[in-house]
Amino acid sequence: MRRGPLGTMFKFLNWWAGQWPVDERPNAVLQQQMRQLAATQAQSFKQTLPTVYVIAPTFLFWIDWQIILGWTLLTTFAQCINTANANQFLARLKRSPLSQQESQLWALRLAGCTLLYSGLWASCIVLFWADGVLLNNFYLLALIAISLAPITLLNSAFLINFFGAAGISSVFMLGTLLSHPDPVYWAMAAVYCMFFAAMAGHAVRINRAARSMIEMSIEKTQLIDALSEAKKTSDAARAAAEDASRAKSQFLANMSHELRTPLNAIIGFSEVISREVFGPVENAQYHQYSGDIHASGQHLLALINDILDLSKIEAGQYSIFEEHVDLPLVADDCHKLLELRADVNDIAIERRFTQAMPLLHADKRAVRQIWLNLLTNAVKFSPAGSRILMVAEHQVDGSFVIGVHDEGPGIAPDELERVLETFGQGTEGIARPGSGTGLGLSIVKGLAEAHDGTFVLESHVGEGTRAHVIFPADRISLPGRQIPDRLSKAYP
Repeated sequence: MRRGPLGTMFKFLNWWAGQWPVDERPNAVLQQQMRQLAATQAQSFKQTLPTVYVIAPTFLFWIDWQIILGWTLLTTFAQCINTANANQFLARLKRSPLSQQESQLWALRLAGCTLLYSGLWASCIVLFWADGVLLNNFYLLALIAISLAPITLLNSAFLINFFGAAGISSVFMLGTLLSHPDPVYWAMAAVYCMFFAAMAGHAVRINRAARSMIEMSIEKTQLIDALSEAKKTSDAARAAAEDASRAKSQFLANMSHELRTPLNAIIGFSEVISREVFGPVENAQYHQYSGDIHASGQHLLALINDILDLSKIEAGQYSIFEEHVDLPLVADDCHKLLELRADVNDIAIERRFTQAMPLLHADKRAVRQIWLNLLTNAVKFSPAGSRILMVAEHQVDGSFVIGVHDEGPGIAPDELERVLETFGQGTEGIARPGSGTGLGLSIVKGLAEAHDGTFVLESHVGEGTRAHVIFPADRISLPGRQIPDRLSKAYP
């Protein structure tokens, strides 16, 4: 790629400073360096102009006042141009970032204005030089040499400006010293060159430090912007997912009547036919089919009820009708519903209830469904000859636990989270077709959280499963009736 004179100058100076060429590094770094320079130049007139106005009158002892006045006015004019140019650059940078070409053009303008002011300032060594007046001349040399320090501080943020300003001052300084026939002035020129090299080294180090800080600042800003953009994308995706989930749950919740009404009709009519209410069914196969229709309808209705309940829970529309729940009565109800199925599989259902059973302030239907779902899962997966334990007891922190323990095959640790998900099933559930849809534990978890409670599932392969719902202490009321001894069996 061809480079213009300005680009070549940038490359050389930054190579000398141990940096990348400006047109090969991020344009944002260049703009920030120029911004630092312009911010300094926009305020430098507050120090430079008073210095000019104080120094200029001191030469009236040796130089005509007309020359001093002309130099003062030109220097002031150059400083005003420098300040106005810096303010224009800062205003332009506020509107939008600069292109690479714009950056180089502005760099040229900033360097040109600096060069103009520095040249006029350093010209005093020529304009105010008085042959034979040592005090005046040494005063001039000292001023130009000393001014190299503020030039370094003001322009080190941008090396082009430093070398331009320091270079033009050095040209006037060295030209004056080397043109004098006295060798002492030549020695002073050598000392000045050493001083210039030292100042240049300081300028390079300051520039490197400033550039490193700028690069880190830009990287931090880019990282923050990237994180902000990722968060916006994540929030939008999450909002869309939540909207879709709410729409799905709302749809299923609104379909409750439309789904249950025809199913109840199917179940009712099939039951009428199965019981031969209006007369005998002469064909035995028709009688069997009606029973199958009734059983299938009941199964489908139970499944739909589970889906609708879960949808209501997810949609936040599950209404809790709180009352004082007599836990032993709910346990009796659930026990009776599962007792026949447990007896068929030679499974014993036992209890471990606290003697002073409290009243639970909760939704009775929800508590019944929690226990029923846990018992159904336990009976479904427990082997013949095993036992299932229904638990209801106080905790040390005042909370109350109801749950079910079984001696089934257990759940692998890596499957515990999966079985709590909607339609999630473990290895045992997948291996048993028709064992369920994976909604039972999800519903239990949702109902527990609806009561400000917690669902805890503990299991080990080959050691059974312990499922607990923990109700907070503020849902526990005064103790109710005592549990008969015959129902409080020990369970190892």
